[in-house]
Amino acid sequence: MNPIKNQGMFLETLLNITHQKYIDNNDCVVSKIPTNIIPISTKNNQITNAKFQNSLNCDYIGVYKGMYFEFEAKETYKDYFDFHLIRKNQNEKMKLVINNKGIAFLIIYFGNYEEFFLVNYSTLKTWVNKNKKTIPYEWFLDNAYQVYLDNEFKLNYLPKLNFLIN
Repeated sequence: MNPIKNQGMFLETLLNITHQKYIDNNDCVVSKIPTNIIPISTKNNQITNAKFQNSLNCDYIGVYKGMYFEFEAKETYKDYFDFHLIRKNQNEKMKLVINNKGIAFLIIYFGNYEEFFLVNYSTLKTWVNKNKKTIPYEWFLDNAYQVYLDNEFKLNYLPKLNFLIN
């Protein structure tokens, strides 16, 4: 299932709905970090050409139960997750978050299986360092937390985030 042609937008849309519900219910605070772009040319006050500027931030930052967290949201429509999808600067940021007692993780959507997983960044990185940069779907079944979409389109990952806090 690839419900939105722009890969990444399906998961991002669900997370934006989820985060608004979290904020409305005072469950936690989560913010989407905008993509940094440098305009190259404009026409009629619209950017017509731009390039991406490297940013140290990941997709989302937040606070839950007094703990700072930062995470990347990724989608794959293969039977594996390619670790190369995490940019060097994002890897560096997640290491910094962990080194400063924060929580760093990824939420990954496997479109072929229509399943979502929350995985601790350190757990994923340890596996990648010992094995290869393509992580099979089966690995996530054993090493990550499956997250489910409820009937209000909320991808309720906070119960799984509790496991990373404790």
